[in-house]
Amino acid sequence: MGGINPPQDDRLAGRRRTLQGLGSLLGLAISPALVRTAAATPAAWVPEKPITILVGFAAGGSADQIARNLASAARHKSPVPVVVMNKPGAAGAVAAQTVAQTAPDGYTLFVGGGSETTSLGNHQQLSYDPRSSFRAIIKVARLPSVLVVRADSPYPDMRALLAAAKAAPEKLSYGSTGHGGIFHSTALILEKISAIRLLHVPYKGAAESMAALAGGQIDMAFGAPEEVQGLVAGGRLRPIAIFSNSRVEAYPDVPTMTELGYPVAVDNMKGLLAPKGLPDNAYQWLFETFHDAMQSPEFLQYAKSSGLSISYADGPAFQREINDSFEAIKKAIQQ
Repeated sequence: MGGINPPQDDRLAGRRRTLQGLGSLLGLAISPALVRTAAATPAAWVPEKPITILVGFAAGGSADQIARNLASAARHKSPVPVVVMNKPGAAGAVAAQTVAQTAPDGYTLFVGGGSETTSLGNHQQLSYDPRSSFRAIIKVARLPSVLVVRADSPYPDMRALLAAAKAAPEKLSYGSTGHGGIFHSTALILEKISAIRLLHVPYKGAAESMAALAGGQIDMAFGAPEEVQGLVAGGRLRPIAIFSNSRVEAYPDVPTMTELGYPVAVDNMKGLLAPKGLPDNAYQWLFETFHDAMQSPEFLQYAKSSGLSISYADGPAFQREINDSFEAIKKAIQQ
């Protein structure tokens, strides 16, 4: 016949007496408050099956590159594989919605902090709330927006492009990563502040947008530095403006829009988010693992070679930045 378990209060009291007894043997004074904390500390969480990171855009873009390099660097600490899965559509909303509807068990994350959490909800009704449906894990990068044209474009600089756009409304076309995405919002803000009208052509990711521009299907496109780097280095595209508060290290001679007299600064953030309700112990493991991955020589080398601007924040700080960016874009496009 099995024994009878003592009541919870009796078990906790026994643990307190044990800890205090050990403290006496060691000549330490262990306070009742510390004993209570020790007794209430949740067990450490360690994953027992693969962790999946969803990317809401097509392969080859910044979100995809960050996820794959972060997953690779995390293998040194994680006892299970970290798998990256592309789930493109609706400017990242398909992946975000999938995660919002997933159990908060630590095994499904997504790369967020950009279009799907700061911009899209200002254009359309979503099945999730960008500000409350997730638990942010860690911010990894800040991606300045760069406007590029073909190398043989008739527009030598941003001033010439703006003049042409004013002379022929809705004739010049631009590519983005989707309707309602952060680059779409950036263009709308530019239209308002410079009194121009452009033709929007949405794509499923930056790689598709850049290929269309290089192929002559559109006149310009927005992207992050690492998304345009290859085609710029190859002599096929040319950056003409930076939509951020400061110039980009990779293109030190390219002016910001603020320098040109148009204060448009919309940075695209990237980090990891989980469904709301994620337990604290799972959050702690995920945060520590991916924080270590960010600091690994492997990831730092990727950031250096690609021009990625690493920008760290823990989960709560990252969530505040997401909420602030959401409100700033909302205010800008409604002016």
